[in-house]
Amino acid sequence: MVEQQRLLSENDLDPERWKPMMYSGIVEVPVSDGGLGRLSITTNNQPFIFTHITHGIVGCVEDPEGTGLYDDGQYYILWRDEMRSFSKDPILASLMFGPKRQGDWQKLPYAIYYAGNHTISFDVTNAYTRVLTPVSPTFKIQFALKGLSDWGKVQPQQ
Repeated sequence: MVEQQRLLSENDLDPERWKPMMYSGIVEVPVSDGGLGRLSITTNNQPFIFTHITHGIVGCVEDPEGTGLYDDGQYYILWRDEMRSFSKDPILASLMFGPKRQGDWQKLPYAIYYAGNHTISFDVTNAYTRVLTPVSPTFKIQFALKGLSDWGKVQPQQ
């Protein structure tokens, strides 16, 4: 069963035209309290209906006592595009997008439509000093932007 997004009506839903699309990027964040990393993700030149943001620390996070990495959502995120900021101040990742260890990722409250070629940026600030083994000055977080893109009408076979 196709899940219908709020910005699409039954008359607009062309299953040959709208397909899932995901964009991703990795940001390196300093391990010190207040360390700042920046990430920009540019969408393709095609319409994109943006419905979810997910994120996670990259590495061996299931053994935090061995590596010091713990996928805890304890980093602040300021999220924006070229024209607007989607939060007044940076917000803890687990508060902004939901505690991921307690179930599915939350959808955005409202889908965001981009006509194409837009840059979505994230400023990520570490919430506490992390002690990593082996010692590293940074840790990595991957972001994924999920939604639907208009791939155009299907061309007939020649």
